[in-house]
Amino acid sequence: MARVKTKEKRTLILETAKRLFATKGESVSMNGIAKEIGISVGSIYTYFPSKQSLIETIIEEGWDEYRVWVEDRMVSIMESGKQDDGIGLSLCALSFLVDEALPKLFSDVELIMILLAGASSNARLEKKLQYLSSMISKLVEDSSVSLEVPLDAKFYRIGIMVFLLGALETIRITSKTDIDINAADIRAFLRQLMENALGQPLPDRD
Repeated sequence: MARVKTKEKRTLILETAKRLFATKGESVSMNGIAKEIGISVGSIYTYFPSKQSLIETIIEEGWDEYRVWVEDRMVSIMESGKQDDGIGLSLCALSFLVDEALPKLFSDVELIMILLAGASSNARLEKKLQYLSSMISKLVEDSSVSLEVPLDAKFYRIGIMVFLLGALETIRITSKTDIDINAADIRAFLRQLMENALGQPLPDRD
């Protein structure tokens, strides 16, 4: 008789596996996850055919939720700022990414831990960092058109990729040590970098 699937059990499996993979690494077995939940390992395989598919689901569903949130907020910013000039609108969008979007990502330490774990994560991590760095660097370029020498989006995309990778790794390390650096420090540093590059402050968001 086929096992009945429920949304609640699927969510419980994902949340438990995410916590275990983040704290103990991808060596955690399906049996270990089942034991932690108090269900049979067969129940997990009803939802996920392999451990790798479970890991991929945790990452992709978590990232998709974040990406949709970012894009919805960006649309809202663009719609509400239609009366602003292009530079002002780009600065508002850049401020949102630095002050809200990146801190939201940085707050999901478990997702960061899993993203950075294992050689299999290289391609998926690069794709996600490219998504953010391309968006930020394009806004930096658009915000700099009034400068004597506008900033080069391609150059900044590479720099922001390096910064984001370093930021995620810093969060991973500091979550396990007493090093006194947090997401707010990283956000403040990036904001200062952007303001120095643009020669003007980013607008504060209410």
